[in-house]
Amino acid sequence: MNKNRENFIKYSNDLYFHHLLVENERIRTLICQELVSDRKIISTKLKNAQQYGKSYYEKKLILDILAVDDIGDIYNIELQTYGLNEEILVRFELYNAELLRQQVKQGEDYTSAHVVRSLIISYGHILDNAPLYKCHFRMVDDEHHIVYPFNRAEITIIQLEYINQAINEMTSFNQLMYLFKNEKPYDKIEIDYRIKEAIQMHDRYISSDESYQEYLDRLDNEILLRSRDRKIEEANKKFEKANNEIDHLLSKAKENIVKYIKMQS
Repeated sequence: MNKNRENFIKYSNDLYFHHLLVENERIRTLICQELVSDRKIISTKLKNAQQYGKSYYEKKLILDILAVDDIGDIYNIELQTYGLNEEILVRFELYNAELLRQQVKQGEDYTSAHVVRSLIISYGHILDNAPLYKCHFRMVDDEHHIVYPFNRAEITIIQLEYINQAINEMTSFNQLMYLFKNEKPYDKIEIDYRIKEAIQMHDRYISSDESYQEYLDRLDNEILLRSRDRKIEEANKKFEKANNEIDHLLSKAKENIVKYIKMQS
């Protein structure tokens, strides 16, 4: 089996993850429910299933799931197989802010904005100084341990590297995370019916030639994007170098003019 095929059939294939959450509301709601502790979510609908870019000119190849629950709260869900670097973490923060801003039209009451919750499920790329399976972030006064009143934006990060921290609390959600981390279900207890559905959907997905071709197309696009980004970076460096040389020449010309004027006076 070639390397592309090996990666395609893994649960960490974010195209499959996207497919799973788009097609299965029960699993989508299960994931959203993990972010809400004070009420039961009745249902979720897709607000915007953002497909990855199919064009060379797309800036990013992102598979975000944007869902809304039965009371209007918003959920942004992403499977992250790359590092949790500054760009990714700031992007989530800014995206939360944008989703809040979009809810309130000019002249409307700001209190009408619903809570925005983002979830990053990360493979093996851990946060600095946070060796934890689940990290939940929201605005808080660190000194006095007071949560910001009427908080409207939250970010939760699941670090699958530490799934064993939840081994004694294998909830339905944690069973799903175990499946994605270990490529097999946790079989020490009765497997949740939604996990069985995820496995069945995965089996059908990886047997689809169309899905595999979609995966290969995406890899081609990523190569094109990396090549484009490299060319842009090289062009920017050349442009900066040329500007510096022009500035240097202008500076020398100015010095020579001043010297010439002094010599003539």
